[in-house]
Amino acid sequence: MIHHLSLGVHDIEGAARFYDAVLGTLGHVRVWTDLRPGETGQALGYGPPGGGDVLALKQVAQPAADIPGQHIAFGAATHAAVEAFHAAALAHGGRDNGAPGWRPDYGEDYYAAFVVDPEGHRLEAVCRAVRPGPGATTPTVVAFERSHLPAALALWRAMPGIGLSEADEPAALAAFLRRNPGLSFVAQDGGELVGTILCGHDGRRGLIHHLAVAPGRRRRGLGRALLDAALAALQAQGIGKCHLMVFADNAEGLAFWRRQQAIERVELALLSIATGGRQGG
Repeated sequence: MIHHLSLGVHDIEGAARFYDAVLGTLGHVRVWTDLRPGETGQALGYGPPGGGDVLALKQVAQPAADIPGQHIAFGAATHAAVEAFHAAALAHGGRDNGAPGWRPDYGEDYYAAFVVDPEGHRLEAVCRAVRPGPGATTPTVVAFERSHLPAALALWRAMPGIGLSEADEPAALAAFLRRNPGLSFVAQDGGELVGTILCGHDGRRGLIHHLAVAPGRRRRGLGRALLDAALAALQAQGIGKCHLMVFADNAEGLAFWRRQQAIERVELALLSIATGGRQGG
């Protein structure tokens, strides 16, 4: 019935940073942009990659007054995506308006989270999926903290597709997380760590390490939810592209990244060089 919606925002650049991060967790990207810093009448639109806009943001002269009853709900493919939406909103200036969880008043399969954007617009992400049976839990995506390192290392050591080195010692990983706050995430299920993604950037390009999901928790959208959260966080910091490395014999890993539309750079050669002890020549 509805083709697209438009929201009036006063701080168009701040709104762009917020919606880049929040809608990125749901698989939406900027599909057109008309940003002209210092000018009026700026706008931008979000939608699925390669498609038209579903939501447009349009600059207005004054902050929008609260509109009673106004509420926009976005569809999420997985419960983990709902979690990532909520986490990204709070990390980028939004306010909690209802933590992720089941909403039985809306239906037994209704899993949603509610936030308010920095200008007061009420937003929701909802996943309509079968509720787990008794004793089952719903995985959540949260920021990667130093306290997660022991469980993350245990997960990586048990996975043949993950390569570890001295850069994966706890002190080095803790330093990486401090250097790149808010860019790495873990998936948890009932208190158990079941997925990870390490992510950082150098100001130009991002780099992803150790996207991993426990074997028994795959095919549930967790890998995609972790990736969406990291990509949205990178985009919110102005990083337009990121790189990653996959072992050439990791067929399952390569298949996953191809499904995410990652491009194999066959025209490039990966080289490594140590920072100390190099011999002249």
